[in-house]
Parts: sequence; structure tokens; C-alpha cells
Amino acid sequence: MEALRTKLRAGTRGVVRRLAQVVGVDEELRRLRERIAELEHEVQETRRLHQRLAELTDVVTEVLVPAADREDHKIRAILAKYNRSSF
Repeated sequence: MEALRTKLRAGTRGVVRRLAQVVGVDEELRRLRERIAELEHEVQETRRLHQRLAELTDVVTEVLVPAADREDHKIRAILAKYNRSSF
């Protein structure tokens, strides 16, 4: 009878250990999914900032070229257009 109890305890410990591993895997999977969602959000923000930088670079280019020719009315028009379209 005692031998049976010992075997049952040993078997139970193995099941508990395996269950803990499975639960750990589920927790890790949940954390990884959350991290992926965070990274996707950061990628979208980076894309938005890169778009903004590209637009700003275009405006600077448009302003510098007419500035060399001193066409102030064109510079004002370009800056007004940028101010309307920028966020």
C-alpha cells in the first residue's frame, strides 16, 4: 500500500510539473502577443514620423530653391500650403 502511495505522489508531481510548464507557455504566449501589438504600434508611429519628415524635407527644398531666386511670394505660398496640410 505504501509503495502505491509513493508511486501516486511521484506521478502527481510529474503532472503538476507538466501543468506548470503548460501554464508558463500560455503566459509567455500572452506576453509575446502583447509585445507584438506594442511593436506594431511603434512601427505605425515610425512610419507616420517618416512621412512627416519626408513632407518637411519637400517643403525645405521648395523653400530653398525659390529663396535663392528671392521669390518671396512663392515662399509664402509654399509655407501656407504646408501649414494647412501639416498636422
